[in-house]
Amino acid sequence: MARHLVGSGLGGPAGRAAALPGQHWGEHALAPPGDEVAVKRIDRYIITSVLRATLMTLLAIAVISYVLTFMDEVGDAGKGDYGIADVMLVVASMIPRFLYESFPVATLIGALLAMGGMANTGELVAMRAAGMSPLQLMSAVFKAGLLLLLLVVLTGDVVGPGLEQWGQQIRMEKMNKQVTFRSRYGFWVKDRDAIVNIRRATPGGRLQQVHIYEIGPDQRLERVTYAGGGEYREGRWVLQEVRQSELGENRVHSVSLPELDWETVVDPAMLSVALIKPFLMPAWELYAQVQALRRGGQRATDYAIAFWNKLATPITTLAMLLLAVPLVMSGRRSVNAGQRVLIGALLGALFYLVSKGFSYVVIVFDLPPVSVALFPLVVFGLAMWLLLRARRL
Repeated sequence: MARHLVGSGLGGPAGRAAALPGQHWGEHALAPPGDEVAVKRIDRYIITSVLRATLMTLLAIAVISYVLTFMDEVGDAGKGDYGIADVMLVVASMIPRFLYESFPVATLIGALLAMGGMANTGELVAMRAAGMSPLQLMSAVFKAGLLLLLLVVLTGDVVGPGLEQWGQQIRMEKMNKQVTFRSRYGFWVKDRDAIVNIRRATPGGRLQQVHIYEIGPDQRLERVTYAGGGEYREGRWVLQEVRQSELGENRVHSVSLPELDWETVVDPAMLSVALIKPFLMPAWELYAQVQALRRGGQRATDYAIAFWNKLATPITTLAMLLLAVPLVMSGRRSVNAGQRVLIGALLGALFYLVSKGFSYVVIVFDLPPVSVALFPLVVFGLAMWLLLRARRL
């Protein structure tokens, strides 16, 4: 039996809202707003509902992403030793990144489904009649968002980057049939009788800090070559700022060269696969890369944009969650789950297009990379304010 609301009889509007069938929070009936225990129960109910709906949305996104990516990747099966089992493994390693990129949209859809379900059953009406304000509802949704942030950070900066780098390592080794390895010290490859280490390579194809260790027939180190940089010109690599050391029996002979042609099995295609893309790096590595490139006087825009996007994703996730509350409360109760998913998907697609489009604007007009993170948040913050103002919530 629903408990009477303070200051209202069953004949009043609040009483009618409380007496509607199906208005419940688990097994707990509505209690006066002053009852802290009841408020905590309602909070837990909202948090659980939002988390459940969001996790189910993420699961659906993971399955769809896996199937679509597998269909795209399976075309490379058969190249070298790259087989179907390898394709399945490599695609699975990409799932954490797909989930991370989808978190803002998934949380919006999940919150719309959870809060919309409460609106359809009259639970939101009963909560409002009991004295809960939109800010209190947002507070409960915000608490669910804080729990989701742990999952965001875990997939985006802890599990995802390392797992996908491992998957790309397998793909590269199987397809190129070269002994390759990636570590914190860069990219390693077995090049005939030499071992090559490229500490850093930019997306534009420039090399930085190249070490070449040449091994003789007797498995003894014969020559060590170091180059400060290198670039691909007219179908060949040209190393720059070269220092070469010949290791004899009793002496070391060193020479310095401004440039040196380098014949190697390493080509730009292999390098593009081996290169750790900015979106595969955790935030702290992106920050270190940005600082290193700037110290060397090089352009770091791609890495800076990826860094600020990493920082913005958790904040955007919370913003999307909070946006769901005024969206649900400003809509009709007759809106079904499918329509709410469509609304969430359309808003998510709009957010994605705005974010990506503004990234290109930043690159073309050389704007501060931090604006990539701030611009979408400002847009959606304005949208939330307009919704609240329009409904006077």
